[in-house]
Amino acid sequence: MIKMTDDPIQWESLVDRQVQLWHKHDEEKLERSGLKISPWDTAHITISRAYGARGYRIGTIIAEKLNWEVYSRQLVEFIADSSNLRHKVVEDFDEKKKMQTLSQTLFDPKAYSSDKHYRHLVQVILSIAEHGRAIIVGRGANFITDRDKGLHVRVTASLNHRIERYANKEKVSFKEAKKKVESMDREKAEYIEHYFKADIADPHNYDLVINVEHLTNEQVADIIISALEVKLGAPRPQRTMADGSIDQE
Repeated sequence: MIKMTDDPIQWESLVDRQVQLWHKHDEEKLERSGLKISPWDTAHITISRAYGARGYRIGTIIAEKLNWEVYSRQLVEFIADSSNLRHKVVEDFDEKKKMQTLSQTLFDPKAYSSDKHYRHLVQVILSIAEHGRAIIVGRGANFITDRDKGLHVRVTASLNHRIERYANKEKVSFKEAKKKVESMDREKAEYIEHYFKADIADPHNYDLVINVEHLTNEQVADIIISALEVKLGAPRPQRTMADGSIDQE
């Protein structure tokens, strides 16, 4: 699983490994041509989160349970800003297929054509989702990806809960934490309004909205996986462990 790190060199190595896995999965699909492919192999999850609602951590737990990959906002932007990595990620994404997928999204075409960074970001997110078995956290991925193949989730909690959590975690005053949380919430909302002309808090933009305040990360992860089972109309596949046994979780 691609894990959060501040080391660009390590990120490059992890992305290279992921691209190799994609190629391996593509080869396996060719070998199984004619056989029915599980919708879980091509599915993805997007997670939008209010600041302090534990969205990335919940995403990592889902990834561990499903043996998928989780992509943070920082990692997606790092790939988008690196021409070498971006090329590796999007090179297998057929241009015709990309345009067909774009036609199903809710992003702003004017922004896509005029904003180079945003265009690269959209291409990377579409490519990651197209390969499937991915959890994409943030950057309006629910507005970009194929809405039929993915489960689009928003996690949130009361403002006070998120402020207190941040204050305890960072060892700062309630006032300082309040300023930080409100600033980040505002930044996220402005990003979604600018590029997608949408309200980030509007529940109609998601398949599932969860108040995580009284739930553990593990419980939220299980709720999201169960919701994906319902949307795909197929039970969660059993996971094969490294020793060949079946994970009974």
